[in-house]
Amino acid sequence: MFIGCLKWHNLIVEIKQLESTTGFVIYDLPEAENYVGPSRLGAKLAPGNAEMLVRHQTYIFALAEQRKSGATIGLKVDPDDTDAAVNALSEELASEFESQTLLTSPGLRLNKESLDPVLRYDKRNPIGKENNDGVTFEDELLAIGAVTCASFFAKPSENWSVSIEGFNQTSIAIAREIENQGGSVTRISTSKGCVTGNFDSSTLADAWLEAGASCVEHLGDVGKAWEIWKSDVDAIFVGSKPAAMSGEGAQGVQGTPVIATSAAAVSSKALAILRKNNTPVAADFLTGVGPALAWWTPEETSQDELRSSTSNVVSELLQETSNHSDGPFMAACYKAEAFIDGWQEQRPFGRPLG
Repeated sequence: MFIGCLKWHNLIVEIKQLESTTGFVIYDLPEAENYVGPSRLGAKLAPGNAEMLVRHQTYIFALAEQRKSGATIGLKVDPDDTDAAVNALSEELASEFESQTLLTSPGLRLNKESLDPVLRYDKRNPIGKENNDGVTFEDELLAIGAVTCASFFAKPSENWSVSIEGFNQTSIAIAREIENQGGSVTRISTSKGCVTGNFDSSTLADAWLEAGASCVEHLGDVGKAWEIWKSDVDAIFVGSKPAAMSGEGAQGVQGTPVIATSAAAVSSKALAILRKNNTPVAADFLTGVGPALAWWTPEETSQDELRSSTSNVVSELLQETSNHSDGPFMAACYKAEAFIDGWQEQRPFGRPLG
């Protein structure tokens, strides 16, 4: 049952409080064809902290010209109560899941197995979940979008190098795509610190799959995390968390292109500094458009077709937005918002910034 609306900083979004378990669902845009976003679990989850997860997905759909909306599910329970909470969620919102109105994926503290009672309703093209040597095909599509942006802004020579902040499983796909386009990864960071070297994608994949965030300790001498912002590379990928690129980081990168790869990875303060310095910033909702392009394609669509369409769409969007006087990030916002204005009476307030 819909309980009401919650207002944050003049932003009105619909919040449905779950009745069968402790938790909530956030819906961003009214009258959308579908609502899509991650499910997360944690006793201390708060709707306000999920605001930009939802908006990030809404803007992805807008750039893809799909009348769909971001959403997220928050289960405010302890991990020991996961099974009971997911089963209750599945029963309470069965009509929304069965009709494909609400579609979700595993987020914080959840995985495919724990969320199966809900995921079994999902009729989207399953190609994105296929495993390609340790990463999902959705990770590959995101990597194609991100590296297409990096190549566009860096205009690299034959040998070009990048840094990856917040190295994770998606970063493996980014490293592989960097190699595919003639580049190399020379610096990565995790919560354990930063390491510099000349890393091939296989070495990075093996280290991550073996040690997770501690992979930096297997790759060389570990320095301070802030060293990831050094400007001696051709592009910097940012994606560990919302506002991973802070004002301090923005000062460090100088003119090096910044490629956001997760929801609201660039803070509003950082964006202001980067715009002042004429530093190109690829928006997270532009780099991440590939999976949305794949979700509703016919099942006979091949991976190669989706790789090509992702590259083409991202390239076209870059051509359209890169030369705007307000910078490419804001130009991507304007384009997304123009589409939203075409089918919404009122645009939601707040952009995907940390």
